Amino acid sequence: MKKIVLLTLLTGLFLSACQPKSLETKSQEIQSAEPSQTKPNIRTSVGKEFMISSEGIGRAKLGMTLGKLKQISDHKTEFKLISPFMVDVNAIAVSQGSIVQYYILYPAGTTSHPDRVTPTDEDLITTLMTDNFNYQTKEGVKVGTRIEEAEKIYGNATLSYNVENESREYITFSNYMPPNMRFRASYFKSSSNGLSFSGIYPEYPQVSYKTDKYREDAVIAAIEVSCPSDNCVPR
Repeated sequence: MKKIVLLTLLTGLFLSACQPKSLETKSQEIQSAEPSQTKPNIRTSVGKEFMISSEGIGRAKLGMTLGKLKQISDHKTEFKLISPFMVDVNAIAVSQGSIVQYYILYPAGTTSHPDRVTPTDEDLITTLMTDNFNYQTKEGVKVGTRIEEAEKIYGNATLSYNVENESREYITFSNYMPPNMRFRASYFKSSSNGLSFSGIYPEYPQVSYKTDKYREDAVIAAIEVSCPSDNCVPR
């Protein structure tokens, strides 16, 4: 396990335009929260309503239609379209009591609507993402878990991003990485009012970056699960 206390910021001014607003805001909230709010709840029992697994998030399962999820959800659950959510991606925000539980993502070209972007009740759920603190894996890893704490369970962390993929920063762990689950890293405000990464990367220009060095206070900002839209088993 490698931890870097030295704060070496790599500023990416272009990031603020391509990151989903909800994830940027959540990352900043995580950093400003009190320690008791960000302390990971490691290895505790997780109810099905708040479980993140390779099959889905909470009641939402990969391969389920949006219409089916609406049928099995509490009557107070709200489904709100966010367009755009990211570049070439729309989303349905699934909320309870005005609090977003998770997002259903629909990349351009994957829906049955004539515009190929707007979701319909007949479309399959193929990608889910949550930045809600209440949802966690069976090991108790969730949004707000420090990367160094997750390493104690999942093994050494590697952080990476690609400038051709909107510079979204992801975390993989040496002993745990379901092929359809991804962990997003938190972003930090830089002195130049841009966003900087959790990982500490070499400064020479590249397209793809990877490192096992990261800020001591870096945490998980979001968790995604997905299945290929052309090979997602209907439920």
